[in-house]
Amino acid sequence: MGSIIVLLSGFIIVNSVQINYILVPQAVQNNSHQPIIIDCNYSLRPDGTDLVLQWYLNEQKIYHWVPPNKPQALGLLKDRLDLNFEASVDVLSRYRALKIENPTVDLAGEYKCYVSTSIDEDFATRKLIVFEPEKLFFLNHSYEDAKTVNFTCVVADIYPEPSMIIYTNKKEKRLDRILQPIQWGTSKEQNGRYTMTLTASTFIETLDAGSVISCELRIPGTSYSKRKTLLYYPLEMRSWNRGPIVGGSYLHVSILLICQGSIIFL
Repeated sequence: MGSIIVLLSGFIIVNSVQINYILVPQAVQNNSHQPIIIDCNYSLRPDGTDLVLQWYLNEQKIYHWVPPNKPQALGLLKDRLDLNFEASVDVLSRYRALKIENPTVDLAGEYKCYVSTSIDEDFATRKLIVFEPEKLFFLNHSYEDAKTVNFTCVVADIYPEPSMIIYTNKKEKRLDRILQPIQWGTSKEQNGRYTMTLTASTFIETLDAGSVISCELRIPGTSYSKRKTLLYYPLEMRSWNRGPIVGGSYLHVSILLICQGSIIFL
């Protein structure tokens, strides 16, 4: 992107068209019914003629405009644009922008603005993230043995692929300590959404009664984040076995079944 200056026999040749910048929202929520504007600001020299502006999404052509004609929406954006939207009063940049009426996850990806004249061309790209919040998010714990406790965090039906960490907070020092992951997995379901499971482990003796355990969920590239917390109180165990614990306490064992995007908690 930008002007190309070439020195040939004492003459300076400057591009007749230059893209100054592309404006794309950093991230938008899926199916929010809130229009977004994707703009391509460019400059033309007076000798630039036969202007053609095209937009591409993931290398697929989605928009075509040749002034003074009306623009055309193509492919994924057909019938999903406000073709009367004007980004400028200038007749040569009036319909340079895309006004998408309702962004959805299929419209996420790399947008390329391509501008050409009879003697020159320029292009620039920017990425759009369309995210879908999770439909399920929880944190629980179980015991591996008499000395170790596991914490499992599960998120389901989220897009794009998220990231998660499990940590504990020491109240007296106000310091967060990330727990050691021992098992994790991500699957992409048929609907394109993701399911992620993360299990972290720590020694029981490192946790105080009432310790706050947190699972933090984030969607990379966006400001979207959520947190689940629980207060941990260790079992009072006089002996360790795989059944009820002596003294009225018991061992809580969690079983997660993940099958075709559905999660069953037993």
